[in-house]
Amino acid sequence: MGYVVRTMAQGAKDEQPAEETSVPQDIRAVQTIKHESMFLLSDRYGDIVDGSPAALGLYFRDTRFLSRWELRIDGQRPLYLHSAADRNYSMLIETTLPREELDEHGRRKTENLQVSRQRRLGAGMHETIKLLNHGAVERNITVEIRFGADFLDVFEVRGVIRDARGKTREPDVVGADATLAYDGRDGVVRATRLTFHPAPTVLDGERAQWRLTVPPRSSVTLNVAALPSAGEAVPPDLELEQMEREYQAWRKKCTRFRLSNTQLQRYLDKAVLDLRMMQTMSEDGLPAIDAGVPWFSTLFGRDSLITAYQALLVNPELAKGTLAKLAQLQGEKVDDWRDEEPGKILHEVRVGELAAVGDIPHTPYYGSIDSTPLWLVVLGYVWNWTGDREFAKAMWPHAVRALEWIEKYGDSDGDGYVEYKRRSGGGLDNQGWKDSFDGILHEDGSIAEAPIALAEVQGYVYDAKRRIGRVARALGHDDIAEQLEHEAVQLKERYNRDFWMNENNTYAVGLDANKEQIKSVTSNPGHGLWSGIVENAKAQRLARRLCAPDMLSGWGVRTLSAMNPGYDPIGYHTGSIWPHDNSIIAH
Repeated sequence: MGYVVRTMAQGAKDEQPAEETSVPQDIRAVQTIKHESMFLLSDRYGDIVDGSPAALGLYFRDTRFLSRWELRIDGQRPLYLHSAADRNYSMLIETTLPREELDEHGRRKTENLQVSRQRRLGAGMHETIKLLNHGAVERNITVEIRFGADFLDVFEVRGVIRDARGKTREPDVVGADATLAYDGRDGVVRATRLTFHPAPTVLDGERAQWRLTVPPRSSVTLNVAALPSAGEAVPPDLELEQMEREYQAWRKKCTRFRLSNTQLQRYLDKAVLDLRMMQTMSEDGLPAIDAGVPWFSTLFGRDSLITAYQALLVNPELAKGTLAKLAQLQGEKVDDWRDEEPGKILHEVRVGELAAVGDIPHTPYYGSIDSTPLWLVVLGYVWNWTGDREFAKAMWPHAVRALEWIEKYGDSDGDGYVEYKRRSGGGLDNQGWKDSFDGILHEDGSIAEAPIALAEVQGYVYDAKRRIGRVARALGHDDIAEQLEHEAVQLKERYNRDFWMNENNTYAVGLDANKEQIKSVTSNPGHGLWSGIVENAKAQRLARRLCAPDMLSGWGVRTLSAMNPGYDPIGYHTGSIWPHDNSIIAH
């Protein structure tokens, strides 16, 4: 995903392309824990290795507060045994440091020093390191933690370079504490306070070191913590027992599944817990869903809404909270830098330094063509699931504004279709779910030019009008309901006329700037099977086309036909297979 950086020196209207360094390469082997707006990425040893290509670190409010946290014993990394992060907010790492000794008969034997690291999130990262000597001889060891904090914005970690940063302070070491701090260009002091107990033998701005004796068949325990703060903002201070009670309360509010297949039972139980992990409670107590750890650990429009919709079976309150939070941030004015318009639902919101100083437009950024109709669709589903009249009444003014956005701004040229074109110099070229620069291609593999009216988006608009029409009727707005129902019928007729490609048995992925079909064969029209915009007579033909060999691999429906010159099986949106895409098609 490409961005443009604006610098303060250039002024608010002057923009330049962002440079990019190497993006983090591999996060598959990373251990991840999260609680609220803080998350931790470490390797399987529990270390945050300085300079790791996996972008390891402790993150809070879009900033990395620890970029190094490495445990060494006698200068060595212990041998790995096991690690687990099953509880989402805590992890356990087991390692060992073996040593060969000669017994009284001169025979070699191995004596192990077990190193257990128990870690949880709360007001920060809290870690207990237990050194257990299983041998018959005391162990004199030097334990060292090497630490550091680069205070990079998450966008910098992902590769964006800016021409000016704030000032990193010299480490402040007082007693058994060390504080690392950074004065941001936004006027916010970001700091990581490190605490060590017992007090280290040596403590400076880069390391804490203990010289310890561990008696035979005995143990020594170290308690350490990294506590981030961003100005007045600090993470909520919860003990391990409190977090466990919080997760138990969440489980009690959710649908219980009883299955004969124990493996599937475990998957579902873990998924329910993961939904709790992905929530971030706002200051007003609304439980909104984040889009994903690590790079999208924040409120999104499309992503959060789709997750909330698909989790309605588990707990409708999650969808309510997500809808309400997005409604609070609904567009108020025309702002080209943020692609904002009145009534529009946001794409992504950020609270880090780059957003605060205006280097990126995410305060929030509104460059999503589908967030607004999807917000309406999910509101309609919440009404169906809960019949909560008070909630529907509270959301109704926002629904009216979203409908007005569709008519006035979404369909700005009045052709009956919602389309997008980037206005922000720091925004996205493509603003549907395939939002990479080459996400929408013509059948010859060339990039389609905006404004573009996407196939799936018209389906979302169609479904939104039908579902909000039912909400309107339930709230006594019969005239609005009749108008929306009529508009939905007209849109379905237009769509099946203008988007259908009879020779390909599918719909065009979109209409381009010249109102001509973008004739590449893609997964996008499959969403119309879910929204209901596809005519019955065409549904089976579309389904068969999506299951043809060039579209259906052994893993699912491809984003782009393998016969397209732009096809790349590992391209972001040009041939790869996305679970959410397939789940919507299958629905």
